Amino acid sequence: MSENTDKLSFDEKRRRRKITRILAAVNILVISLVFIFGFVYLLFFKRETVSNEENRNLTKFPKFSLSSYFKGEYTSAIADYYDDTVHNRSEIKAFISSHILPLKGMSYGDDGIIIIGKTYSNEDDDDTAAVPPTEPATTVSTTEAHQTDAAEVTTAVTETTTAAVTSTTIPDNKNPEANGEISDGIVIVDNRGIMLFGGGKKNGIEYAESLNAYKRDLGDNVNVYSMVCPTPVSYYLPENYQNLTASEKDNIDNINSALVNVTPVDAYTALLFHKKEKIYSRTDHHWQPLGAFYAAEEFARVAGVDFAPISSYNEITLEGYVGTLYGYTKSSALLNNPEQFIYYEPKTEVNVTRYNTSFQNPTENCSLLLNPANMSNSSYYMVFGGDEQITHVSTSCKNGRTLVIFKDSYGNALLPVLTSSFENIYLCDLRYFDLNAVQFCKDVGATDLLFSMCTFSAVGVNHDYLEVNRTR
Repeated sequence: MSENTDKLSFDEKRRRRKITRILAAVNILVISLVFIFGFVYLLFFKRETVSNEENRNLTKFPKFSLSSYFKGEYTSAIADYYDDTVHNRSEIKAFISSHILPLKGMSYGDDGIIIIGKTYSNEDDDDTAAVPPTEPATTVSTTEAHQTDAAEVTTAVTETTTAAVTSTTIPDNKNPEANGEISDGIVIVDNRGIMLFGGGKKNGIEYAESLNAYKRDLGDNVNVYSMVCPTPVSYYLPENYQNLTASEKDNIDNINSALVNVTPVDAYTALLFHKKEKIYSRTDHHWQPLGAFYAAEEFARVAGVDFAPISSYNEITLEGYVGTLYGYTKSSALLNNPEQFIYYEPKTEVNVTRYNTSFQNPTENCSLLLNPANMSNSSYYMVFGGDEQITHVSTSCKNGRTLVIFKDSYGNALLPVLTSSFENIYLCDLRYFDLNAVQFCKDVGATDLLFSMCTFSAVGVNHDYLEVNRTR
């Protein structure tokens, strides 16, 4: 019996060893197949080229050169390419936004907000140390389409009428305290992203002096205007966060105080009267077209030109908008709470020609507005086109006035709502402008020149382009 038992025990052990070897081989095979599939998938399958959430093109594979290779730039660029074009990056970023980032940061005060990254101060900002980030550019990652077809989107004509501000009582601009989070200089509160403003009064004076120089160069035949556009931090930041930002109004007033023979346009007050309306996006750093409408209305009043009421436009509503602030913050509060993007299409006929940044290679009979059907829901602001072009619009308004707009991306939304106010409009972004700006104004016969930039550009590094293009 003992020999039989020992024999059975030996056979059982051998069988178990055999099963173990088989399982180990299967495990190795499965793991190897996973690694092989992952290697082939990551290395050879088509990689993403556009980030809709960040509204940008992803890194391209670098071109080889001996110089870049020996400097280490080529291999570094390859690493950047693979890091930036990870497959399923949108799904991964959404998961991180919803489940990982909420665990990051440190508490601030007693109201439960979370700080991730930098903040600013509302104390005097006489130097440039607190200058906020550069106002980002808008780049077209979609193909230009034809004029928007009313059948493709929800279209309606609003019956709302607007009037120039006649009240002398400035509305109260205080906001109740609220809880939220701060992500790298952006407050997320009530499902709204608000970029904190760093200020920069020294840069603001330099901005004003540049505009004064344009006026001197252009002489008395050209009216020069400055419209520094405020951002949502001026209107929607809760009182318990006010010590984390500089005052846009103080910086705008500082700029206006230094203007000589340049007419300021008070967009700040004009928008304040409408702060309860949807004048700014919750999920994007730009204003909504309605905000641009009210700012343009104030400019037209100051310039002494006609301005069509909003009821004379087609109102077009796009659903599901999640703009650039999600790309900057990865906040699930923005990702999971999309908004409407509403813009206004002129009914009057216009003739649009687009040029490159050297005012060459014209493309005639272009659409004033691009077709949003070809855009992701993070790119709807691109219905106004990108920044790397010069746009000329000839209108049916025959008043002999020719307007040149030097702008950042905030100014793009002004163009459609000024088509009833000037006979010719030239829209130019000084960040992408390859001409002498003063000579350009003279060559196109400008009667009016509007500088329209948000506060981040006026006191940030974008203000440097004013002098670069004036003296080139």
